[in-house]
Amino acid sequence: MKNQSVLDALSQLSDSIKLTFQLISRLSKLSFQPGSTPLQGDGDVRIELSHDIRDALKHHDDTLDSLRQEIEDVVEFGTHSQRRRDSLKDRERARIAAQLARLDEDLKQYVHDDPSLHEYVTDKSYSARSQFRAAQLSSKRASEAAKQKEREILFASLQQPTETDSTSSTPDPLAARRPQSKQLTQDELLINASTDVTSALRRTHNLLTSELSRSRFAQETLDQSTAALADLGERYTDLDSLLSNSKNLLGALVRSQKSDTWYLETAFYILVTTICWLVFRRLIYGPAWWFLWLPFKFLLLKPFYLLLAVFGITGGSSAAVTAVSSLSSTISTQPTIRLQPSASGDRPTFRRGMDQRLANAVPVGGGGAKAGKDGQPQDPSPAGSVSQSIGQMAEASREQTQPQGEGPNEAKEHKEPQRRGDGTILQERGDIPRNPKKKMWEEDVEAPKHQMRKRDEL
Repeated sequence: MKNQSVLDALSQLSDSIKLTFQLISRLSKLSFQPGSTPLQGDGDVRIELSHDIRDALKHHDDTLDSLRQEIEDVVEFGTHSQRRRDSLKDRERARIAAQLARLDEDLKQYVHDDPSLHEYVTDKSYSARSQFRAAQLSSKRASEAAKQKEREILFASLQQPTETDSTSSTPDPLAARRPQSKQLTQDELLINASTDVTSALRRTHNLLTSELSRSRFAQETLDQSTAALADLGERYTDLDSLLSNSKNLLGALVRSQKSDTWYLETAFYILVTTICWLVFRRLIYGPAWWFLWLPFKFLLLKPFYLLLAVFGITGGSSAAVTAVSSLSSTISTQPTIRLQPSASGDRPTFRRGMDQRLANAVPVGGGGAKAGKDGQPQDPSPAGSVSQSIGQMAEASREQTQPQGEGPNEAKEHKEPQRRGDGTILQERGDIPRNPKKKMWEEDVEAPKHQMRKRDEL
């Protein structure tokens, strides 16, 4: 990219040098008619063209110096670099160097094939500034010749009235030509003026073209710099993202290292504790129990506690006496509990008046606390439970089996309607047959089924 830009700059400089030499050739070929330039001072066209050529040559020298420096950098970089050994690039550098040398020779030793400069250019190797100096001299001599011719014409016109007075009687054969020559001179002046304007416009066009090429080169350089800066910005952005990712990765590695270190330390401490416990349990605990703790306990602690108990230093004897006295007082205050033999396995029988005695008896233990207001024991089961309903059904069947006239209480109970545990009044079945769909527990049938079900579950 840099070599291509240098080549473009060299091409533009070569075109500008060619235009400058065209201006020098025009300056050398510049001709003046009598009356086209003022007698006092120099001609405006010649001076303006000389200034333009001088500025162009100065600009070419500066541009050539800067390009020479850039080309030297490129050539030195290609010489010292080990990676750039391609033949195409070497030929391109050689072409750049040759073009630079040719432009330098054009500025320093340019030979123009103009016949008008042969009288000033005696050597075949004249520089551009020498040619410019020769063109200036040629144009100045042409201007001086035009001025001299104009002076001669003016001097002749001043001498013409005196000659007319002296020879007024004799006809002048050239009198008819003088107005025509004067008219021809004015046409030539108009043509010269238009030629000068055209040349000035052409010079302006050439200058604008060179400035446009220069601005185009500057624009291309600016575009290349912008592209390089954009590429550099993208690289910096990629570098920033890479650094942020590296930072996150390092943070994750540090955190994982801390957690792994903690796990390893904890596992090591657990392993050491387990080993110490195994050593203590397998090697130290048994001998220490048999040879240290048991002798110490039976030889020192037991006799020491015995002596303390004998001399009453400890509070164990007084506390025991207090507990025994309180226990004896409690037993004396409670009624005597009579022990009866257990049931013989037969159905319990109720004698006449037994329920009255049971009603008048004072319950002891937990029965007193569970007795109702009328002295009858309360059912500890919750109201409406299955056990309560079964108990009520048993009492009802017992009352039905008792003979009539056993007492006022029995008659009263027979007169009262029978109720369920939930309060529903039970009616007498009489001759109503039993419900065939009602399931009853049959021990000889249901027990084997229950055993088989348990066996299947196992």
